[in-house]
This record gives sequence, C-alpha cells and structure tokens, in this order.
Amino acid sequence: MAEKTGISVVDSDAIAAPSPNYDRDPEKTQSGGDSDDHHINFGDQIPHELLEELAPNGEGEYILDKINSMTEEDALAIVAESHKFFADDWNFPTEMRERMGRLLQGRKLYGEFYDRDLRIDAVMLRYSSPYPGVRAVADPVDDQKVPIETIRAYFLGISWAVIGTFMSTFFNSRFPGIGLSGSVIQILLFPCAKFLEWALPDWGFTIRGVRHSLNPGPWTFKEQMFASITFNIAIYTTNSYGMILVQRLPMFYGLDFVTFGYQLMLTLFVQLMGMGFAGYLRRFSVYPVKALWPTVLPIVAMNRALTKPEPKENINGWTISRYRFFYVTCLSMAVYYWFPGYLFTALATFNWMTWIAPENFTLAILTGSNLGLGLFNPITTFDWNVATSSYAALAQPFFATCTMWISAILGGCIILGIFYTNMNYTAFLPINSSSAFANDGTPYKVQKVVINNKLDENLYQQYSPPFYSAGYILTVGANFAFYPVYFLYIMGNQWTTMKQAYIDFYKGLRHGKGNYEGAMDVHSRLMAKYPEVPDWWFILILLGAVVVSIIFLRIYPLDTPVWLVFLMIGINIVFAVPLSFLSATTGTNLGLGALIQVITGYLLPGNPNAFLFSQTLGSWALAGYGDNYVQDQKMAHYVKIPPRAVFRSQIGTIVITCFVAVATQNFILENVKGLCTPDQPSRFTCANDGHPLYASSLMWGLLGSERMFNSLYPLFKWCFLIGTGIAIIFLVGQGYGPRYLPPLKEKLRRRLAPRTFAILEKTLFPFVASLLWLNPILIIQGIQHWAPSNMSYKTPGFILSYVFMYWMPRHRLAWWEKYNYVLSAALTAGVAISGLIQFFAIGYNPISLKWWGNTVSGAGVDGKQVGLLPIPDRGYFGPERGTFPW
Repeated sequence: MAEKTGISVVDSDAIAAPSPNYDRDPEKTQSGGDSDDHHINFGDQIPHELLEELAPNGEGEYILDKINSMTEEDALAIVAESHKFFADDWNFPTEMRERMGRLLQGRKLYGEFYDRDLRIDAVMLRYSSPYPGVRAVADPVDDQKVPIETIRAYFLGISWAVIGTFMSTFFNSRFPGIGLSGSVIQILLFPCAKFLEWALPDWGFTIRGVRHSLNPGPWTFKEQMFASITFNIAIYTTNSYGMILVQRLPMFYGLDFVTFGYQLMLTLFVQLMGMGFAGYLRRFSVYPVKALWPTVLPIVAMNRALTKPEPKENINGWTISRYRFFYVTCLSMAVYYWFPGYLFTALATFNWMTWIAPENFTLAILTGSNLGLGLFNPITTFDWNVATSSYAALAQPFFATCTMWISAILGGCIILGIFYTNMNYTAFLPINSSSAFANDGTPYKVQKVVINNKLDENLYQQYSPPFYSAGYILTVGANFAFYPVYFLYIMGNQWTTMKQAYIDFYKGLRHGKGNYEGAMDVHSRLMAKYPEVPDWWFILILLGAVVVSIIFLRIYPLDTPVWLVFLMIGINIVFAVPLSFLSATTGTNLGLGALIQVITGYLLPGNPNAFLFSQTLGSWALAGYGDNYVQDQKMAHYVKIPPRAVFRSQIGTIVITCFVAVATQNFILENVKGLCTPDQPSRFTCANDGHPLYASSLMWGLLGSERMFNSLYPLFKWCFLIGTGIAIIFLVGQGYGPRYLPPLKEKLRRRLAPRTFAILEKTLFPFVASLLWLNPILIIQGIQHWAPSNMSYKTPGFILSYVFMYWMPRHRLAWWEKYNYVLSAALTAGVAISGLIQFFAIGYNPISLKWWGNTVSGAGVDGKQVGLLPIPDRGYFGPERGTFPW
C-alpha cells in the first residue's frame, strides 16, 4: 500500500508482509489494562497472527519478553524520540507513524489497547525494526559462533564470481543485455554448497585457536550470505568496458594502444578506487537506519528460504517446493527462449500494430518497437528479457515503477514535440536513436575530423557537426535536470540525516568515533560486537589506486592531465553522498555521468580520451562501484557478517575477476563478427553502452561544453535551472502544503459555488495533493530513460510489476512470499543459459533463419532508421559547410 502522507518512494508492502494492524481486536485477549498494573502481561493481548507479523522469523519469545519488560516511561521516551527522528523518512510505514502520533496524545485520546500498542511500537523501534521488509529478513538476535568465513564459502563465492563476471561481461554489448544476477547465482550456489557439505571430509587446521575445516558441518545461512556477498560485487567489473569498447573498435576511435595490459590496468584501478571510496560512503548509506536498501531485502529473503527447512504446505493450491519450482521454471524458460531468441523473433519485438500498415510512417513512429516510441501498444513482447530490461518488475516496488512508467509517457510526448517541430534538425533523423549522425543522415565517423586524437577545425568544417535524435536530446536534457533535483531534494528533505552522517564522518577521522556509537537500532548494536574496518584501510586502497591511475596516464598517450583524477574525487566527495542515499532509500543506482560530462567538456574540450577517462573514473568507479560495495555492506549489516570478513573477500575477488573480465572482453572484441553494428545477428549492437558513450564523447569530449551549450544545443544549459525549479517547488509544496492546503481548501469551499467547488474537488485538488507525496526524482528518472529504450521495453515491466508487486501481495500474499523471487530468478537464469547456448550454437558463426516470423518485425518502416524529412537536394541538412558552429 503506497504511503499517503509524507513523501512516499518505496511501497513497503511490496517488499514484505504488510505492516501489522495493531487496532485489530483479538477474539480472546484481555482488554487494555492500567499501565500501573505491573502484573499484566501485555504480550498475552497479542494474537498469534499479529505476533507472526511482529516476529516473522521465529523470534516471538524474544519480542514478547521485551514487550512485557518494557515500562510505560521508557516506551513513551522511545516513541517520542522516534516519531521526531522518522518524520522525514520516505519509507517509514504510514500506519505506524500515525499510530505513534495518536499514542503520544495520551491514553484517553488513544482508547483501548493503549498500553499494549505503546509497548509494541517501542519494542519494534528499539529491539527489532519498524520496517516490515527488514523484519522479514533480519533477525534481531545474533549467534557469533555460527561458521561464516569458511574455506568452502570462499571457494563457492569466488567461483561463482568468476562465472558471473564472465556472463555479465560477455553479454554487456548485447541489447537488451543478459546476465546472471545475484538472485540467480545464489540459487545455483546453494546445491553446490550442499554437495560440498556431503562430499568434503572434515579436514582442517588451527590458527590462533580457531579451527578452519574443509567441512565444518551443515551449510549455514551466514555462509550462504557470505558467499553471496563475495560474488555479488565482482559482477560489476564491466564498469570500464564501455571506455575500452569505444577506444578500441575501428567504428569508433580505433586506438592501437588499447592492449590487454591497458585494459587490465584500467579495470584494476577503477575497481579498487571505487572500493576505497566506499569507506567514505558507508557513513551515509550503511549505518543510518533510514538507509533501507530495499533491493537487498529480496536477496536476503531468498537466501533465508534456501537455507531454512521448508515445510510441506498447500499455498493457494500449490504444493511444489521452491527448489523444484525453480528448476522446472528455469528449464522451461531455457527451452522457450529459443522461440523469441531465434526461431520466432517477432515474439521478442512484437510490433504487431505496425503490421497493419507496414509503410505508414506515423503508425511506426507512435507504436513501433524499433524506430518508434512503442506508445499505445499494450502487448509489446513475449520475451522475458525484453519485458524486464527497464524495470526490475518482480523486485522493484510498484509505486516506483508506476511513477517512472507514467513519467516515461510524458517523456514520449516531449519527444514527439521535438521531432515534429524539427527542433535542432531532429526530423531528418530517426526519432529515438542513441547514435550520433552526420548532416547527411549517416552514422558520424569521428576519424574524418580528428588528427592525433584532436579535433581539426578544417576537417570539421568540411565534414559535419554531430547531430542527435529527439529521444537522445530529451535523455541528455533530463540528465542535466536530474542533478539539481536529486541534490537539492535529498539534501533539503533529508538534511537531518545527512548532517549527522557528516558529523559522524568527521568525528571518526578526527576522534576515532566508532560507526555504531549511539546507534538506536538493534542491528547496529549487534554489529558493534564485531571489529569494524578502520577508515585508513579504505584510504590506503584509494591512495594506491590513485598512484596506479597516475602511472596509467603517464604510460599511455591519452593526453589527459593528472589533476583530472583529483577533480573526479572532489566532485564525488560532494555529490556522491546524496546520490548514494537516494540508492539506499529508493533502490535506484545512478552515477554522475551527465554532470561530469559538462565539467570535463568545459575544462578539456576537443579531448575525447580525457572525457572517456573522466566518465569511467568519476561516474562509474567512485559513485557507481562505491555504491555497489556499500550495498553489500548493508546486506552484511542485516545478517550480522563481520565487516572485516566482507572486506577480505572483496579485495581478493576483485583482483581475480578483473583478469576474467579483461579476458572475456578480448574474446568478444576479437571474435564477435559485426560487433556494435545495427544488424548483428545475436543483438551485440552496443546500443546501451558503446553507441551512447561514443555519442557523448563526440558531444562533450570532442566539441566541448561551451560549443554545445552556446551554439549547437543551447537549450541544455537551461535544464539545470529547470531541475532547480522542480526541486524547489516540491520542497516548498511538501514542506508547507500539509499545513496550508486544508484551510485554503475550506476557504474556497465557502467562497465558490458548490458546482465549481465540486469540479475542483475532482480535478485540481487531487493533483495538488499528489505533489505532497510524489517524488520528483522518480519523475525525472522516468522521463530520462529513453534512447535507445522506448515504451516497448517499459510497458511489459509495468504490467508485470502491477501483477506481482501490487496485486499478488494483497490477494495471494503467501504465494507471493514463497514463489515470487524464485520465479524471477528462474526465468532470468533460463534466459541466460539459453542465450549462451544460442550464441555458441548459431551466433558465433551466424546461421540465419529467414521466414515471416523472423522478418515481419523489421519489414516495414519500423525496421528502418529513417527520419520524417528527406535529406535536401544539396546532400545534407543544417548550416552551410564552412559555417558550422565553432
């Protein structure tokens, strides 16, 4: 249930069981007693159903003991402190917030069960968690004797990290991409662990009084989580692949010095610098209780399900076990995916509306899946990979998906306006391409304007400026608007939390203050028992990576100044904090790409290599990879895995998987025929990686920000101001709206005619009220995620999200809790396995299968990259040659 007060971002009900309704009157309980009667066990007033929601993992006796021992004075103090502390928390359950407010008004105004509910809320706040999703996966108690950092856990974690890195790197250039996510690998990892538990002998050795055995006994939940965290971070070693792709391929820059050593050195220091930077971000995104990280909760929930004995039960007629369900579904998808993947590709690109009139340009623009925007088509694909390429449909909260989907439709309308008004010559180009074009409508060839990696003015005037599609212009403009929105909105809305984190970070460096000192939540108090990773460990890694990056810039002819490294670090110190907190509270994972584009374009125009380096280091290494690391730290925080164990596993795994990533990159670059071309048979078109990065490097790296803002695309510079205005409007509206809107509404009711007021009641007032709980960051995100994506990739995810993240938790909660995440993991694993087999069977040496089902999707206008207007008779559009903006 989406929150209706405050600012709602995450639909907590879609993450776990709904918030308990403490107002339910159990059939057989005592009535609310006098708080002075110390002989009353308030736990006896809690029905079994409510206790299951308060203690979903069998910790009922612990919770009841805390409730019965809680005094009214302590409970009131806890509730009063928390009511103020969580006032600006987007994810805090609305029902609990409202109940806490009523409890603080006193016994007489609250009514029955005041003493019971007061103690329940206080115990949830101090000894468990107020978030239902966290309660469902994180125990409020800890057993420090459980094996964690075992030999077999290391072996399985690193082994699957290697496999996951290979898969994510291998399919990185494919659109839509294929990969083995953490949820998939953890399911595949578990039977391997059970096999080792059965097969390995109990041989070991003792170090410092601790015995390390090949088989210390039954595979534990903490071992499963430790192995999951070990492989999870490693699959992000593709962060530098985009830069390598654009620099090395001849269709882009074709630089000869991009060798194996170049790739390995770049990949290593990029990953290690991100990990070092995570030591800074963890103060803001791991230890604060408001840093919920909703995306990690399904991972923990799945691992709990795997390692916990599964009772035989009938759930809505389903009796199949999770594991059997996974393998049946995975195998079925692996077989089925041959149809949309090879045998009947129209199932993947189901642009059936364009088949009615294949040569109708307007129909193709509005409903098409290739050239067009995918609007008005409710059924766009039967391919699971396409359907989930834009939204994590079975994991991301429905409220977030719904907001972004509606905003994407608004973005499509803006694209149509840009295109049909021929703004910036977009009508001569495809409406929604991520590529850069010359003024004759062909792909832009940078080699025609560059000498020694520098822009040559004469060649540039003889050839063409780069031109971009309407969809890409919207994407870039929305990117610029996003930064002031997120920075101002996060810092304004969550200033209390941000300020305290900055203070704690300073005290940690200056006075050695621990990360858990003064913690109000039980998980931080339990984690305080384990030695923390000192800040200087992260600083040492960061300094080492900086030294390697400087050597890298000296060895290779990138013509990039060393000070750029320190500038990227400085930008991230300021801007990565609210971005990381945004990830921690909404589940989104974004970088600082557009902001760094502009800054680098101003400081180093005409230098695409410097641009690519700043993008890789500043956008993906620091904020991006650092975010991934703190996300795994939060997961370890929830399941009580020692921080130093996580630190050790990550260092070793990063080094190993960097070699795997680079070796896989080389294989793809040297062996995939037609790589990054639009017609590549296995869809290795680089539409989501190589081409957008190349287009950006031309726009901001080669031409520079000053020329882009002042001459070619002057509208872009106003997007920063637009974003600032949006942030201010929402901050002011949500800050003062709840106070002034009701009396203003009442005043209008008295002054206006009843009929007029009734119209406003149905139109204007609901719209204004929506501003009080909508999140502008999600709105901008929905608008900006276009070229090369379109509604054909978004609508299926929206429909799936509605079914599995909205309807199912409300009507089939038990089924949803048991099978939802398993279903998502199984279908994704089936696609990955089938895609890999297809590539080596019929994609490595392409075997074409031409029939109507494989040609109909591209037979009409929707299969062509054409514009609305024809190229003029002189052979090119735009300004006269020799007069291009300089």
